[in-house]
Amino acid sequence: MDVIISLEPEDLKLPEGAEEIVKNAAAVTGPLYGVENGEVSITLTNNEYIHKLNKQYRDIDRPTDVLSFAFADAEEPEIIDDENDFEMLGDIIISVEKAQEQAEEFGHSLKRELAFLTVHGMLHLLGYDHMEEEERMEMEEEQRYCMEKLGISRDETGSMTLPLAQKAQAREITVAPIKELPKDYKSGFVAVIGRPNVGKSTLINSLIGQKIAIMSDKPQTTRTRIMCVLTKPDVQMVFLDTPGIHKPIDKLGEYMVKAAEGTLQEVDAILFVVDATEKYGLGERYILERLQATKRPVILVINKLDLVEKEAVLPIITSYNEKYDFKAIVPISAKEETNLEGLVDEVKQYLPKGPQYYPEDMVTDQPERLIIAELIREKVLHNTRDEVPHSIAVDVDEMTVRPNGDQYVRATIYVERDSQKGIIIGKKGAMLKEIGALARKDIEMLMGKKCFLDIWVKVLKDWRSRSKTLREFGFE
Repeated sequence: MDVIISLEPEDLKLPEGAEEIVKNAAAVTGPLYGVENGEVSITLTNNEYIHKLNKQYRDIDRPTDVLSFAFADAEEPEIIDDENDFEMLGDIIISVEKAQEQAEEFGHSLKRELAFLTVHGMLHLLGYDHMEEEERMEMEEEQRYCMEKLGISRDETGSMTLPLAQKAQAREITVAPIKELPKDYKSGFVAVIGRPNVGKSTLINSLIGQKIAIMSDKPQTTRTRIMCVLTKPDVQMVFLDTPGIHKPIDKLGEYMVKAAEGTLQEVDAILFVVDATEKYGLGERYILERLQATKRPVILVINKLDLVEKEAVLPIITSYNEKYDFKAIVPISAKEETNLEGLVDEVKQYLPKGPQYYPEDMVTDQPERLIIAELIREKVLHNTRDEVPHSIAVDVDEMTVRPNGDQYVRATIYVERDSQKGIIIGKKGAMLKEIGALARKDIEMLMGKKCFLDIWVKVLKDWRSRSKTLREFGFE
């Protein structure tokens, strides 16, 4: 295994033994994966140079610790000498300056950090990645395996969270005694549907007593079907907070409506939420037409009771009663938590007898990464003008617990146009700073610990109309 080491700049001053550490790590890793007769080029550099490469090739305006460029991913074909079975793997760039910073931060030696970054870069060249959680965990296992082969213990100078890899959360598994439920215990799934901006997410959050679904006065805030669980001594209700049903104008809109309508066939009861301050219109008629095709009990929930006079409620009830045979009509205020117990009691009547599907302390099936991404998106919705909200997506790139116990989160806000990027960043970064400060408060409340939130903004033109991009964001 040939390992070619170069310096950028050429007069870069390296710690003693740095080149030998990197060369040995690459030379050992290649043969572990069947590449004994191959070549890899490794450039040792500083933060300034790797910052330029990040900006040029990844549209990331900051230095990172390592970059990998596989020949298999390049426009030119992979170079292989068939006679000698010789394989060109690609290039790895390592910032020794960044490695030193991280070694000090994690409390271990520079030797270990350089070896790890080399192994990490090699695994990327060999086809490993960490975009998805399953891939991330697999790659971390491979990194640990390679480090052991290098003879570098994980506990060389104390505990360590491996950088650039999501550490699998270790959970102590205990067997709890089986709780005996009442004979008439009920459980079931409840769809929450309605036009955009009628307060579905606010209702869900108020019912379960915790902020899971994001809220905004902008329409189409919820994009995916979010499962939330309400557990009481005599019933467990699994609420499915759906995207608002509306006429789609792009592939994202089509996905949202499909997710909402598909939910109607999978539940035991349906809550149709309407806004007491809005008149009956085409949107409500569109939803009622779809409800006609279901055989599920439908409860009409008249929300925002706090914004109308009491005398205005009866005409609303009368109007909807004439249009559909609802099992019940319940006026509420999700924001003020008015009559929520009455709503729960009404829903319970239409659920079958059944077990507790989920543990008592479980309130959602959403992974922390997705909830955090949605909390950030909520702050963008609250703070930006009308032309931005529907054009944004948020992806959490990294979540790491630091040695001091604080949570580190790195996220990217994606927009469709350069002008939108400017709006979100704001003058001298003021808007992005405000978004970050507000999101951090919610994240710290969710995680129960101090959080360092690192947010970046990137342009991804017309992402809402790209099927591949929507799949990458988890919408298809």
